[in-house]
Amino acid sequence: MKFKIGVLLVLSIIIYSSIWIIVKPARIPEDFSDMKSNISFEIPINEKSVKVGMIGDVLLHNPLYTYPNYDFAFESVKDEFTAIDFMLANQESLPGGVELGLSGYPNFNSPKHIVRDLKANGIDMLSISNNHSLDKGVAGLLTAINNIKEYDMPYVGAYVSEEDRLTNRIVDIEGIRIGVLAYTTILNGYKVPEDRDYLIGLIEDERVEKEISQLRPLVDVVVVSVHWGEEYQLKPSENQKEIARKIADAGADIIFGHHPHVLQPFEKVGNASVFYSLGNFYSAQQFDYTAIGGIARVTIELFQIGNKSFTEVVEPSFLPTNVVKSSSPGFYVSPMRNEESVKGKTQWATDQVGVPSWPNLNNK
Repeated sequence: MKFKIGVLLVLSIIIYSSIWIIVKPARIPEDFSDMKSNISFEIPINEKSVKVGMIGDVLLHNPLYTYPNYDFAFESVKDEFTAIDFMLANQESLPGGVELGLSGYPNFNSPKHIVRDLKANGIDMLSISNNHSLDKGVAGLLTAINNIKEYDMPYVGAYVSEEDRLTNRIVDIEGIRIGVLAYTTILNGYKVPEDRDYLIGLIEDERVEKEISQLRPLVDVVVVSVHWGEEYQLKPSENQKEIARKIADAGADIIFGHHPHVLQPFEKVGNASVFYSLGNFYSAQQFDYTAIGGIARVTIELFQIGNKSFTEVVEPSFLPTNVVKSSSPGFYVSPMRNEESVKGKTQWATDQVGVPSWPNLNNK
């Protein structure tokens, strides 16, 4: 891109000469065009864009935690995952593995191969700060994190040590640096041990503001994953809105919310793009709207002009999905528009979130 700057140089020379008492002005040309000089400067502008997305609750109730493999469950959305440059998922039931005893509600513990199969199908990082993080105690949380590490899956929101918590979660995609933080407002009554306050990212005003402000100068975009709100409510609570304002004011660009198990609207809060609740992505809950989730997506645009860079988050969108209850091979996720039984609710889901959908890539 070029900025062309035309500079008009006008040289006016007035020569005064006097003979006796007579003053004679010098002749000034009527046409100044012959005295014009054009100088062009080229200022390069480098433009980049990447897409960032997140899915809501991956919560393995019975019979989901009994499945030996989950590839079939995500086959119909794999292309959508992989078309997004950076994909987050809320792994709500932590993968402590069979050694701790697999279980569903109320104290969840999932097989570790859910991590393997989410990664194989396009998920790039797990958010693990939520109300079920301590369902199996501190030992269960640490075991789950070790299982996540076994599959070389990045995670955020719960940590094995203070050093782990202080390690910035920054991903670089095509030169755009994305920093990620995760928090929860809820722990189901469990308490984080006082001598291990690093274990779980809790929503505490001072902590959140400090961590965002420390991360902000290191990245182009700050993404915050938040477990908040009231279950089964289709609108965000005042508490959610207040927390969103504080996170936005602290410097976050994107906020992905989860916990209500149903979809809630998108909203701009200051400069932040906020998805209040992404709903259940993969679960076996039976309540109204709890089988409906989706893939939230935004585009990050970065402009570099000389040694200055500017970033903008644009094009928020949402692809509604549905958990299809099948006995064989098992429950699976599908774009709503592909399933005759729920196709009529696709527009409701799109309207509920309040941003456009996009054409799904896989028509299976």
